[in-house]
Amino acid sequence: MRKKLHSRNSRQKNNNDFAALILLGAAFLCAYVLAAPYNSGIFGQAASNILTLLFGKAAWLLPLILVWFFILILKRSLVLREKLDIVLAFAVIVLGSTVSSLAAINFNPALMYAGGFTGERLSPFFLELLGAQLALVFVSLLFIVTSSIFFRISLIRIALNFYRRLKTDINESLTKKPDASSATQTFERAQKKQDFTYPETEPNIIKHELIKASPAAKEQPLKNNSARADSAVHSDNAQEQTPHPKDFPYILPSAGLLADDEKAFSVSEAELKARAELLSKTLGDFQIEARVQDIISGPVVTRYDLVLAPGTKIQSVIALTDNLSLALKSASIRIVPIPEKSAVGVEVPNIKMALVGLKGILESINFTGVNSLLSLALGKTTNGQGYVADLAKMPHLLIAGSTGSGKSVGIHTILLSMLFKARPDEVKFMLIDPKRVEMPIYKDLPHIYNPCTTASNADIITNPREATAALKKLVTVMESRYEKFAKEMVRNIEGYNQKMAETGGDKEFYIVVVIDELADLMLVAAKEIEDSIQRLAQMARAVGIHLILATQRPSVNVITGVIKANFPARMSFQTTSKIDSRVILDALGAENLIGKGDMLFLPPAESRPIRLQGAYVSASEAERVIEFINAQNFPRFYEPLTVEVAAPEGQNFEDKALKDLIPALMLIKERRAISQDLLKANFGSSARATNILSMLAVKGFIFKPEGTNKWNINYDKIEGHLNENT
Repeated sequence: MRKKLHSRNSRQKNNNDFAALILLGAAFLCAYVLAAPYNSGIFGQAASNILTLLFGKAAWLLPLILVWFFILILKRSLVLREKLDIVLAFAVIVLGSTVSSLAAINFNPALMYAGGFTGERLSPFFLELLGAQLALVFVSLLFIVTSSIFFRISLIRIALNFYRRLKTDINESLTKKPDASSATQTFERAQKKQDFTYPETEPNIIKHELIKASPAAKEQPLKNNSARADSAVHSDNAQEQTPHPKDFPYILPSAGLLADDEKAFSVSEAELKARAELLSKTLGDFQIEARVQDIISGPVVTRYDLVLAPGTKIQSVIALTDNLSLALKSASIRIVPIPEKSAVGVEVPNIKMALVGLKGILESINFTGVNSLLSLALGKTTNGQGYVADLAKMPHLLIAGSTGSGKSVGIHTILLSMLFKARPDEVKFMLIDPKRVEMPIYKDLPHIYNPCTTASNADIITNPREATAALKKLVTVMESRYEKFAKEMVRNIEGYNQKMAETGGDKEFYIVVVIDELADLMLVAAKEIEDSIQRLAQMARAVGIHLILATQRPSVNVITGVIKANFPARMSFQTTSKIDSRVILDALGAENLIGKGDMLFLPPAESRPIRLQGAYVSASEAERVIEFINAQNFPRFYEPLTVEVAAPEGQNFEDKALKDLIPALMLIKERRAISQDLLKANFGSSARATNILSMLAVKGFIFKPEGTNKWNINYDKIEGHLNENT
């Protein structure tokens, strides 16, 4: 299957490359016949005459449009909207020919045929409607707007940048010193513009000035030399003019970077009624009287609401789940009570399932109408409505699902949802990815946060030991924020940021911690990870720290009772067993999901989960959004916490493993064998045995020959090491 998919992708790529070459050749030929019609033969001259006859001077837009289509096909960051782009291209040429005709009428009536046949036929309509001058202005504006949409040029962004530049120049002219020389003023203006235009050079300046410089050095006056004092004052002013991240002109990504949703899902009414009748008949065969009250059709699942006869137990219907699946020819169905309707819902997968895209949810009022920076566009409900949740109200989220159920795509959807809402100085992500597979595409984002390092060195955390230290340091960050909020006499981050907005101080940013595979961390350091997560989950909500934990193994030793108690919001994709469903949701049902993004979401303070079809985001879509954000060169900056965290007992795994090295080597020498079970029996825990085994392999005491799974022992090296250290 993978080979077929690879060959299909390769064939599609080759077709795209071939089409792009054809478009590039057509653009060249079109430009050539228009520039030199008499040197292009009979066919070239005929083509030039036809284009000029139809569109006049606007025919020169055709080569440009063909080159743009060539760029759209080849460039990954742009999306080819086939039907819309073709319509816009035609509109650009038609409006261009009309502008040419109206311009000739206004400025040079001798050029009667400047717009060709198209312009001559359309210009009289606008002349009669608006008059000569107003018609030219109106059609020109219409041509500019249409061209900007076709060529992906944001007129609003251009206007905002012009306004910011103009505002900066006005502020410079109002605040300039009257006694400064003109040369100095010119240098300051150029330096200030350069800093504003190229902000990628600023993070290092900000970092060094705020972190490395001491307060005493900043405030120390230079009394001996007046010239040096003036120079120091000028340097301080230059530092004050360095743009702060909160003043950086950041532009949020638009939903246009994502692929368009597929056509609206539709299931024939006759098919729905036939299934409803079959459902009632099957229940009747088992002496259960029921009638279908409502049929709610969704993109993936259709729900049939049944009203049971008085005295019929719901358990009797649930017991027939397998029989109903067989009768309806469905792989799996889910039966849930619906108390508000006094009915039983039978959720049956559709024969033809629709793909739910993220773009449609982001453009819906459910997402745009929410002001929270932590809005999550999770997917669509069974009736096809977009579902948006607020992480700030959860306040933490627990995600589980088997391999291939859509858990990783769900994490991408959650991260991208917040990227479409929040600036890098408003929300930051602490991403922990022990699998090292899903998160690397986010490593260059200015939103990345690591409490153990500075902003310029922050990266995705992949080492379990680094993750343990980072979570421990994050607890210290939480405590320092509580002290800061107490001094300002506010209860939470919302109140603090509101007070800072009134007084002009620096706001605090939200921190979202995402752990893609909790089981890997719990395997290495269960006690330390659980303690840190417990403290953060209990107290971190008020200071703007939120946790999202994901695992594909929702067993009780991974999702412990302490963790579950502090995570009221749960999200479960398809699980492999009923036990896993009970662990994550405290109820059955996740084992009957159909996979591919099908999920059950349990909001906080709710007793029953909601069935959703998760929004799908491809890797290319995520990369386009990330490229758009990184292209703005937002300065990566946050105040590092300078308080050192004391390592708890057992925190330094390397030192502990080194202490166990000599006893382990003596054990190998005595038993003449090595295995994890042997180490576990002698050292007490599986995690400790794994660390010792890894260290022995790294130092070369044991090794596995290629093609085998058995450890070979280097007895000579063990003897030499024991002789030197014992």
